[in-house]
Amino acid sequence: MNDPGMQFQQVESQDHGRRAFARRHAMSSLCRLLLAFLAALAGAHSASAQSSDASASQPNPGGAATDPFVGVEEMIVVGQDVVGSLAPTSTSVTAFDALQLESLGVSNVADLATYTPNLEIRTASATTATFFIRGVGLNDFTANAASAVAVYVDEAPRNLPAIQLGLLYDLEGVEIQKGPQGSGPGRNASAGAIRISTKKPTGELGAYVNVDYGNYDLIDVEGALEVPIVEDRLSIRTAFKTKTRDGIVTNRCGGHTAAEIASTTVCGETKVNGISPIRPGLERNLNNIETWATRTSLRFVPPIDDMEWTLTGHLDRTDQLGTVGQHLGTGDPSLGGADVFGYRASEVSAEATRIQAGLNIPSNGECRRSTDPAACFQRQRDLFAQANKKLARNLADRPLDLQPFTGDYNTPGFERQVSEGATLTGDWQIGAVKLKNVTGFERYDRERLIDADYSPNQLFEFAIEDDAWQVTEDLRAGGELESLPITWGTGVFYLEESLDYTQDTQAQAQFIEPVTQIYEQGTRSVGVFADVSWDLLDDLTLDLGARYNWEQKTFDATILRGGGGNRCELIDPRTGEPAICHRTDTVDHPTGTVGLTYRFDDARKLYFKYSHGWKGLQYNARDGTVASEVTDLADPEKIDAFESGFKSSWFDDRLTVDGALFWYAYQNYQVFTFTNNPISPPVRIVINADDAINFGAEMSATAKPIEGLTADVRFGWLETKFLNFTSSASRPVPNSTESFRLLFDYNNNQLPNAPRFKISGGIEYALDLDGRGRITPRWDIVWTDDVNFDPSNGRGSPNVRGELDKPPGTIGQQAFVMQNVSLRYTTPDDHIEFKIWARTITNEVYKTLSFDASAGP
Repeated sequence: MNDPGMQFQQVESQDHGRRAFARRHAMSSLCRLLLAFLAALAGAHSASAQSSDASASQPNPGGAATDPFVGVEEMIVVGQDVVGSLAPTSTSVTAFDALQLESLGVSNVADLATYTPNLEIRTASATTATFFIRGVGLNDFTANAASAVAVYVDEAPRNLPAIQLGLLYDLEGVEIQKGPQGSGPGRNASAGAIRISTKKPTGELGAYVNVDYGNYDLIDVEGALEVPIVEDRLSIRTAFKTKTRDGIVTNRCGGHTAAEIASTTVCGETKVNGISPIRPGLERNLNNIETWATRTSLRFVPPIDDMEWTLTGHLDRTDQLGTVGQHLGTGDPSLGGADVFGYRASEVSAEATRIQAGLNIPSNGECRRSTDPAACFQRQRDLFAQANKKLARNLADRPLDLQPFTGDYNTPGFERQVSEGATLTGDWQIGAVKLKNVTGFERYDRERLIDADYSPNQLFEFAIEDDAWQVTEDLRAGGELESLPITWGTGVFYLEESLDYTQDTQAQAQFIEPVTQIYEQGTRSVGVFADVSWDLLDDLTLDLGARYNWEQKTFDATILRGGGGNRCELIDPRTGEPAICHRTDTVDHPTGTVGLTYRFDDARKLYFKYSHGWKGLQYNARDGTVASEVTDLADPEKIDAFESGFKSSWFDDRLTVDGALFWYAYQNYQVFTFTNNPISPPVRIVINADDAINFGAEMSATAKPIEGLTADVRFGWLETKFLNFTSSASRPVPNSTESFRLLFDYNNNQLPNAPRFKISGGIEYALDLDGRGRITPRWDIVWTDDVNFDPSNGRGSPNVRGELDKPPGTIGQQAFVMQNVSLRYTTPDDHIEFKIWARTITNEVYKTLSFDASAGP
């Protein structure tokens, strides 16, 4: 077969696109046990302590209507705290507090993207995600990827990709800072930062528990307990969250006996030498959830003026089946044809048959009996081509086939990860100088088995083990000058991490030679910054910031082909000789920001800002068998960003409107792509696009027209374009063992994961029941424009003739709408709340990820 292969995609329906029922403080047997345990620890004063604790996240006591602006997500411009985590006055931030996160049903980091303009988070599994802010990001799911977005938990960065996608629970709130982080404390990031703040001990006794139950036996339990140990000196807070759910994807290969598998084909599999790839008793329900996390914080206020220390430790675990998607063969026709084994999903074959039947395609016998057989056979070919185009268009327009939650999988795989870490934060005011220390340690251990072909046959599967650790140290100092209206800050940041990775590529030997890849990567990074905020006038502030960034990476790789030999077998394609498998690279670059903020009054501000951002080098470390695909690197990325924004409040805070305009220019934009070669599995590498630009706007508004009624809307607009970007891949010469290089021209295409428009909004009304509590209905809606998952504008890779034969949207998702509704009842004392919710009430199904491997075996 020429051009055999597949195209694979993942879909999800948020919270399964079905209605669910949840109760807070529900008196189930599990809840009773938790409440009894917490009450025993909290003692006789638990009720009053709980009231104070709950006030942070619940409406006001006494039955009064809640403040409509508490918890409302908005783009804000905050005052500067040069030793804290807040941005200068000229930075745009989208912020959520705990109540808003709960109302929106946000339970992990990826959920934030749904409600944040110009934020996209793509997930390939429970522990793998990529982040994009305003089109800036790296679409790389490999374990050693360096994200363009910095993710912080309590001001300590989580640099390793495997630990960036965690559960959100017991929080103060989340901030998404947009734009290059060219100055200030923490890790350098060219796109922006996500800052998660957890609740700290306050010295007050208190406890709470939340219980959610939904369809597919969804159980989501969250709780916390705080106990003072030494009054005003030492207190402790422990929180936890556990989330489980049955699988939502049905595996037609699952549940069969050995006799059934031996006697027949159960799900479209191909037996090799009489041996079936399907094992008896295979799992039938896939894409389940099984994860939990716990965190304990100890706050110590020593008998030293203006000093405070907080030590936080956490433990997280995921142990579930692997995430599966859909298989769409693209051998012939361009989308929906069979793969190299001849497998084609049954629902795709049935749809193709229905389309062909509607076109009245003449049979071979009819054409042979025709008066003009040549014309008849030509008409037959034309109609088959028309049917194939119709099938391809159907599969591209909607999320995969007609049964997106049913598939055929010989290996459901698994995902197991344990991560743990600790953060020590200290604050000390010495005279006019404030000192801050943030020390962090994180590590994880992960095992995965990934059926990357999503089919009943073994085309290419990956067995992966990786573990890593990181240590960070962030020292800061800041204060205000007495002689001038200047606030200053300076500090140093250090990061060191180590990653060990082993991957076995398992495949049918007649198509792909089994390969074992082992690599180790070490990273050291240093940043030194100095910031100044100068009130030039009472209503005009100048922000200046500079940062020096230094990074060193080491990389050792070993490729074992066919499972033999303990030597490097990487091949240099230029010489055909073994390549050097060890390299060390050091890069450095200065970055900075200049911002100007004008305050019309206390309620209205306007700012202008320039930022220069930088992202370090990226090694390519997965799937490759030649040096150019493994030990080569993507050069550091540079970005110049210009931004203007405003924040305003009107009519005694009954209306707030914030907005921003921005324009970015890139050099050496790092792009994640697939080589899509015919002689190997799809090889995932990062390359540089010479130049790219994007520009756009954001706006958010919150209105309180009457008491108790709150409405908000958020809007994002983004235009992106590659200016100078070409790539190439190998293609076979028809009827020959030779191959040639085919050029891909991506100029003027959109950047990946950058939908042009995104609009979200919500409305709720807190109705007082005359002292019998409150009832609050809420409705949320999100519309997302077309989004592409690769640089081809969603068309995938060209065929051997250089043609883009797959329809637009194949490697992407067309525009879609999601709607959520909820109804919440709160008791008069605010201690108990019941909530009924339904997410994705229109059962919207959408793709979260897709990739093109149609040129592969």
